[in-house]
Amino acid sequence: ATSASSQAATPASLPSDANHASMPKQSELTWDTSWMSRITAKHKAVFDSPEINDGDALWSASGYFDWVKDVFKTGDSDSSVVVVLRHFAVPMLYSDAMWAKYDLGAETKTTDPSTKKAAKRNIFYKKLDKDGKPATGDDAAASIAALTSRGVIFLGCDMATRGFASRIAEKTKQQPSAVYEELKQNLLPTATLMPTGIFATLLAQEAGCSKM
Repeated sequence: ATSASSQAATPASLPSDANHASMPKQSELTWDTSWMSRITAKHKAVFDSPEINDGDALWSASGYFDWVKDVFKTGDSDSSVVVVLRHFAVPMLYSDAMWAKYDLGAETKTTDPSTKKAAKRNIFYKKLDKDGKPATGDDAAASIAALTSRGVIFLGCDMATRGFASRIAEKTKQQPSAVYEELKQNLLPTATLMPTGIFATLLAQEAGCSKM
């Protein structure tokens, strides 16, 4: 994955922080860091993903579980894995409803393999094959739903979410604060936003994860 220091916390082509004035200040929000207490296994890793890149971070996380099992002859409980989705990758943590409503497939240049068109759903949450049926094998394992069931902690970037909210609001003639709250209410189950993805990655490292 790309180094945390090599990408800005807010997508550069999205509206700047000045356009977030109507949104609540980050200092006024309550942040959930309880996920840090779940990083207790012998083998700990955090995968930092600033771009979607066909879900590379999901494949890496799935592979890590398998590599630990192959090498040490243990199970999933021996691995604590964190995936941080930030910058342009943060829509991977939004619900199908948001992908459909705001045409996030076109926005992120994500193609649904079952339709060969811009995705109208979050294809990374539960994967379908080219025939629109539930994916199997390695492809299914590299989905957010499957990885969550294996204990993977998914963190997203609040700053990037503010950027996407501002951009969507401008296109749809809404208040940025309303879109921001809507996106937050439509995160995938168990996804957690942190002030920035870089900060989330650093906290994961504080909790013992090696950064990949």
